Formats: sequence, C-alpha cells, structure tokens
Amino acid sequence: MKRAFALLLSVLMFLTAIPFVGAASTSFSDVPRSHWAYKEITEMAAKGIIKGYDDRTFRPNNQVTRAEFAKIMIAAADVNIQKNSVSPTFKDVPRSHWAFYYVEYAKPYLTGYKSGSTYTYKPDQSAVREDIAVALVRLLGYDKKYKADLDQLKNFRDQNEISSALRPYIAIALQTDLMKGYNSYFRPQDPITRAEAASLLYRAILDRDDETKVVFPNPEPPKPEPINISDSFSSTDLKNWDTKKATGSWGVISKQATAVSDDDDVDHYFLPLSWNESAKPENYELSIDVNVSGTNGLAGLFFNGKDGKANVVFVQKDRVVLGKVSDANKDDIDVIASGSYKLKSSNRLKVAVKGNTVSIYANDQYLFGQQQIKQEGTQLGLYMQEDAAEEAPRKMTYLDNFQLKEVK
Repeated sequence: MKRAFALLLSVLMFLTAIPFVGAASTSFSDVPRSHWAYKEITEMAAKGIIKGYDDRTFRPNNQVTRAEFAKIMIAAADVNIQKNSVSPTFKDVPRSHWAFYYVEYAKPYLTGYKSGSTYTYKPDQSAVREDIAVALVRLLGYDKKYKADLDQLKNFRDQNEISSALRPYIAIALQTDLMKGYNSYFRPQDPITRAEAASLLYRAILDRDDETKVVFPNPEPPKPEPINISDSFSSTDLKNWDTKKATGSWGVISKQATAVSDDDDVDHYFLPLSWNESAKPENYELSIDVNVSGTNGLAGLFFNGKDGKANVVFVQKDRVVLGKVSDANKDDIDVIASGSYKLKSSNRLKVAVKGNTVSIYANDQYLFGQQQIKQEGTQLGLYMQEDAAEEAPRKMTYLDNFQLKEVK
C-alpha cells in the first residue's frame, strides 16, 4: 500500500468512533445496493478500512463535527503533538477543550474564522463539504502541484455559497476529481456524512490511477519558551534557589530574602538560582529590589558565575558598582565600573546582559554600561556583602521581587 494511503488511513478511523464489531462487515442493513455510496462503503469495509456498528448498521447519514475533523487531520498528517509550547489561537477552543491540541496542530490543513482580530474555530459545528475539499487538497499537496482553474466553479448554481478564501481549493478538488457536484450544485455548506466521507476518501485514495507518493508538511518544531523566572519570596523554603551551593546562611524574613554568617572568613554571600543553566541565553535581564534598613545597601545581584568567581552588581551609599569577586573568603572586589547614585530605602536594580555588553539600571533609569564582559559562566542569583548584615538583626539589607527574563 502506498505511503499516501498509510498516512491517511487514520483519517478513515473516525468512521469507527463508536465501538464496532471485531471483524470487517461488507454488508450493512442500512446500506442497500441501491444506496449511492454502496460500492465505496462495501469495498472499503471489505479491505478492513471501515467497520460498522454492533447492530450491523453503518449509519451513513451521521455527521462529523469540526473538532472531530481536526483530530482526523492530525492523525492523517502523522503529527507528533508537543504540549509544552502551544499557544491558543481560537477564542472558542481554550486549553481546557478536549480538542485544543488537535485544532492547533491541524491549522495547516483546516479552515477557521476571523472577526476583527479574533479567531474562532466553531468546534461543535458540523464539518462541511468545503472543509473536506481544503483538507484533501492540502493533504495530497495538490495546492502546490496544480494551479486553480476558477472557471470550474461556474458550473455550479451555488458557487456564491463557497467561502471566498476557499475557492481555489474547491477548484483544485474539482479539476482533480477529488470531489464532484450533483445536479449543478456543489453544496459547499452541507455537513459531511459518514457515507460522503467514505466515498470521497475511496475516490481520493483507492480508486485513482494518478496516485503518487507525497510528503505532508510538518509543523515547525516547537520553539522553547523564553526564560522567565520570578520570586517574591512569599514562602520560606527558597525552592527556586540552590541553597546547598550558597555562601552564607540565606533565609526569608517578612517575605524578603537576606543572609548572615557566623563564619568570619566569608566576606561575600552568594545564593545561586536553580535554573536550566544549559540554556545559556545571550541576552537576558536580572532585576531585584534592594531594601535598606539602617545599612548602606551593599547587596544586589551576581551573574557570570563559574568556579567560585562571578560578576557582581550592588548598591552602596552613593554609587552602584559593577565588579568581579574571585574569592568569597576575601573582601577584595575588582571594580570594573560604577555610576553615581543616592541610596534610597528601596532600590530597584537591573542588570541587562546583551552578548558581552552589560547595562546597569537603578529605579528604571540607565546609569552606565560596560563592554567586553565575556560570558564565561552561567551561575547567577542574589549577592550580599558581609557588612550588609554586620549589625543584624537591628540593621539589615533585604532583597525582594527577583526576576530573570530572557530577551529575544
């Protein structure tokens, strides 16, 4: 059996949506020899492609909804659904809808509706003949192979009922004999039935002399979601942070993070963020609120961390400083750049990294930037100096409202 048939075999499975008899039936009580689709239904049943119900009926007039049709198309195109990166397109098919992923992944084949800037799919409405025409043409790749002859539509009295955007597909379906009309009518808005589906698919797949192997389009591979991690420290467990690799003892007080240490040798407190460091974004932003209670600040963020070394950005009484710490047990800081700043009780600090360029902001105002800061490490997180907690708990510096955001 040719590959086109193998891929579309699952399309036919919607004809068996309700429990059926185990063996293929070639005789159905409601499909007499005089039925217009008798040959197609019985021959497809003889091949084991379609089956009937337990009561030996085929129910040829049962209709198929647009949601069910979306599921059929997904199976036909052999699409592997990735559920972690799908955004809703249709207002009436939210994530909670049973057919959400089928509808989203079937968009390359199916029709939708647009009103202003809003898209709807109308999942519970019946799939109609013009829907089937579009799906078959696109599945078989005929929209790429043939140029639509719109004169084909002039043969039908109801040509004005064909949706304007679908007219080229209907024309191709007609000129390739995928679909036909009846008594000068195409009936584009008529619901598709099981009998019509069996007939259309039989003529499209099994009874064609010009059948060729086709390659179906695959959806674009899912793009990873941009990194966006935030923490307002509403709980005390620091679940977003790698406390095992921290220097200093970190905790949460009044929904703010801070650190102390009884080890006089530790001069720099680091709390690394737990995140997918292998992502290695080139452009990202780090931000934190540095809240001061009787101290000179001396806290902020660190980034580019590796092998015990990291770049640090912190506020102090009259400046914001960008530097490098090479040893947490030494109070030395290699100052790279700084900008004048008057310390406030609450200070919003932001570090914007773009390749090898770092820009520093305080309270949403640009302070200074520095180039040639090579991205050597991927560890990042919260930073405090020992002096920020020297008179704890009477005087302390606190950190709040952390955010790491990838910038595309």
